[in-house]
Amino acid sequence: MIKVGISEVSITPTPGYPLGGYIERYLKNNRASGKLHDIYARGFYLSDDSFEYIIISAEVLLFDNSFVELARKRISADTGIPGTNIMLSATHTHAAPETSLEIFLFRFFYDEEIIDLVKDYNRFLLERLVEVTQKAKHDAKESGLLIGRTLLEGMCTNRIDPNLERDSEIVVIADSFMRGGLMSFTCHPTVLGADNTLYSGDFLSYAAERIKNCAKGFVPVFINGAAGDQSTRFVRKNQSVDEAKRLGYMLGDTFCKLLKNLEKIEVKEIGLINKEVELKKRNLEEEKFREKLEAHIAELGKMLEYEQDLGKKRKISQDLLTSKLLLKTYEKFDAYLKRLPEILRVNVSILILDSVAIVFIPAELFCSFGLEIKRKSKYPYTIIAGYSNGYYGYIPKSETFKRLDYESLMSIFKADYGRVLVNEVIKFLT
Repeated sequence: MIKVGISEVSITPTPGYPLGGYIERYLKNNRASGKLHDIYARGFYLSDDSFEYIIISAEVLLFDNSFVELARKRISADTGIPGTNIMLSATHTHAAPETSLEIFLFRFFYDEEIIDLVKDYNRFLLERLVEVTQKAKHDAKESGLLIGRTLLEGMCTNRIDPNLERDSEIVVIADSFMRGGLMSFTCHPTVLGADNTLYSGDFLSYAAERIKNCAKGFVPVFINGAAGDQSTRFVRKNQSVDEAKRLGYMLGDTFCKLLKNLEKIEVKEIGLINKEVELKKRNLEEEKFREKLEAHIAELGKMLEYEQDLGKKRKISQDLLTSKLLLKTYEKFDAYLKRLPEILRVNVSILILDSVAIVFIPAELFCSFGLEIKRKSKYPYTIIAGYSNGYYGYIPKSETFKRLDYESLMSIFKADYGRVLVNEVIKFLT
């Protein structure tokens, strides 16, 4: 029988740190003024007769690639868990302290004070990640695993067009003592908007509240999926605290019902596949990116003037702001890309638990890609863990590059390389 350990540690700092996720905050030089909720790192430790593993979910926007390398070395040195067996997954809340010094557009607006604050928080965060791993390993005991899934409609849709693909699947993998477990969903936690200056896990904080009420002591280790184009944009009433609570309770209640209907799965040994996938960076000159941006800005300005639908207006406004900022910083963006190698080697990890495959991808993968991976996988349960083990930005479908959607504007890869990544992942799942 395998051993399972569960843990939870607060990663809430004092007020004053910049919040990640919305570029508007940097334009206004906003800082966190307090907390709406504590934010957490949560650990799910597994071991068989041969190896041990830890999945750490943290309520932050993302983990930089350099931070993951540092964290794995430090956690491994302190706990003995091999670095390759340490999975770091961000929930992608936009109401946590900024953790990235590598996101290309955002970094263009950092001053020295912001850089120092991000470094300071990352030092604090690293200590908490070590602590959450130590606790999960220390509390590990022989346990079975329980699993279940269901669908949740009405909480999240495709944020480019609500009629496009969405992933409504909710999955739970819990230990047999119901101390906690992985809880998979697919949605941007962006109900709380750019004007919010309070720390929070967004709707996940409310979901956790609900889960802990229905299953006393249960630690929800949240895993966000292929959510690159999934959000509450077209279903939320507004971007208020009350709306985050409404949607969070909806998610939490769904998890609570699912916890009552889990089935046993037999896991005798655990497998891990690590694969480097080669993806080509984009070339702005080749794309005539500047000229396209100028035309796109003019077109978006006209669309915004006449659009009445609130969800569509939010999308147009975001695309317009991003286009203007990219045009303003075009030379910096171009120089940033030219410093990158022509071929980027993106690491994908797949954790195998008998009939379950958890695919860890260091990017914001589009939902349709995630659905295709699940559909073609030989494993009855296939979970996508986006925002995991680093961050390479958006991996959209090629047609979004033609429309110049926000997600394609913010991608560092050539248009057709999402397909390359997905094909390589599918090879190891079939």
